[in-house]
Amino acid sequence: MAAAGIISLPGMMTGQILAGSLPTDAVNYQILIIFLIAGGTGFGTIVAVNIAARRLFDERQRLRLDRLRIS
Repeated sequence: MAAAGIISLPGMMTGQILAGSLPTDAVNYQILIIFLIAGGTGFGTIVAVNIAARRLFDERQRLRLDRLRIS
């Protein structure tokens, strides 16, 4: 998450400070955005794994390779 702030949003915090906002407010917004990105990524991963598990396993927890399509 430290790299996400440096790479994806370097201008937001600097822009707020240059616009006259307090540095603590700019840092709080930066932290909020990074946590929202991480939360959205985590939620999307959980949903994708859950959908794949429901599709690939039956009610007795057996792997169903016939349901796996490789294109």
